[in-house]
Amino acid sequence: MRQAVFSSPGHLEVTEAPIPRPGEQDVLVRVESSGVCGSDRAIFVGAHPASVPVVLGHEFAGVVTDCGAAVTDLRPGDRIVVDPNIQCGRCTYCRRGKVQLCSNNKPLGIARPGAFAEYTLVPQSNAYVLPDEVSFDDAALVEPLACCIRGIQQADVGLGATVVVLGAGPIGIMLAQLARLRGASAVVSVDPLADRRVLAGHLAADVTLDSSRPDEVRDVVMRLTGGEGADVVIEASGRTDVAQQSLDLVQPGGTVVWFGACPESDRVSVPPFWVNDREVTIRGSNINPYTHQTALALIERGRVHVSDLVSDRIELEGLATVLDGSGPTSTGKVLVKPAGVA
Repeated sequence: MRQAVFSSPGHLEVTEAPIPRPGEQDVLVRVESSGVCGSDRAIFVGAHPASVPVVLGHEFAGVVTDCGAAVTDLRPGDRIVVDPNIQCGRCTYCRRGKVQLCSNNKPLGIARPGAFAEYTLVPQSNAYVLPDEVSFDDAALVEPLACCIRGIQQADVGLGATVVVLGAGPIGIMLAQLARLRGASAVVSVDPLADRRVLAGHLAADVTLDSSRPDEVRDVVMRLTGGEGADVVIEASGRTDVAQQSLDLVQPGGTVVWFGACPESDRVSVPPFWVNDREVTIRGSNINPYTHQTALALIERGRVHVSDLVSDRIELEGLATVLDGSGPTSTGKVLVKPAGVA
């Protein structure tokens, strides 16, 4: 089989390898579609840790082709979507039900071989049967949507809330859609790219703003909220300067969620007195605890629309230029098709 192996920052090679054999609790999956995540790009440039060498790719769907001896819930031919996070179930956090904080999490595509390959192994407990109505390409967005659901849970969006989402890539637009589903009365989407703003307006946002004009963004948000600021501000770009900007847009008693993965060494200036005096809540959001099934249901039932978020489909040979940014600029989700683009 062919696989794209990451070995060190800036180095990715498509190689041939034997098709792996499933362990007792594993299923062998023929990968049909796998999304490129911002964390894949961060790993490629050395800004995010990963076991090396490793096959990247953790947002994916495919077909079961073989099963381990102890697999009881799946069989060859089943279409599945995958939760890539493999928690230990034994650490303090897992035993408290906080699996997203597992001390020993071993994600596929980061700590174990992932889905930028024609075949990969998946524990049966991490596989979800895919309804026939959901395409493999849509299913590749189940994992990022599951993470977005966690972000909205952390934001605690209430009925009638004004929500500002900073960033209108696939993640930002899914967060905006979820904010609407949670009852937000106004959703503001902010991004520097006009085509992203148009798509955000089509799918979820009541107002779209150009992030390259921060003063205008603040003026509009304050005007919409009678000078108070937004109930919820979600940073969804992974940029530290945008995380800083989020603090200027939230109202007293409001909530800021830093959802995007900013570089680990970056810092934001937050005055403790300001946080205390205004009772502002600043929260993080990590992976997808118990949200995968919900994400799949929302896509299956058409409550969250993801098809329009896909901008490019590539083969394994085109992956390196997507990860290093030297290829054509993609404004939406890039899907890798290991078996080839039809």
